[in-house]
Amino acid sequence: MVVFASLLCLDLLVYGLMVAPAAARLKTGEAAAVELRRRHAEAVLFKRQRQLFTGIMAGMPTQNDMPLLVKDFVENARRLNLYVASVTYDMPRRAGGELAMLVFSFPAEGRYPDIKRFIYSVETSGRLVGVKALKLTSGQGRVKMDMKLVTYIKGR
Repeated sequence: MVVFASLLCLDLLVYGLMVAPAAARLKTGEAAAVELRRRHAEAVLFKRQRQLFTGIMAGMPTQNDMPLLVKDFVENARRLNLYVASVTYDMPRRAGGELAMLVFSFPAEGRYPDIKRFIYSVETSGRLVGVKALKLTSGQGRVKMDMKLVTYIKGR
């Protein structure tokens, strides 16, 4: 009985001095490893997003490119047999590299199927342009469209 009691005390002593602290350190280490994995995943995601954002910034039009952008849309509309009225935009002044949102009006007139094709071509173009508003009116067999397009431009 004395041997059993002494072995039990020795077992409790070893557990209290060695096993319990090691288990606590293991739990703390596992929590730290989970945190490091999470931070690593965020760093990898940030690195990918930074590369994508750099590509977007490289493809973003500048103030000088705006007339070419409008010209491309006008030529596309004319290829689709649309009559394009004057396109208006107000160029914001920005310092080099700063981004500015530019909204421009694109009025056109033609047959409904042609207007539908033009809207589709704008939405699927490789340009960084979005449709902000679209108003269609019809009269005398023709459809008038007033489209507000939005893009971001960077300073010179």
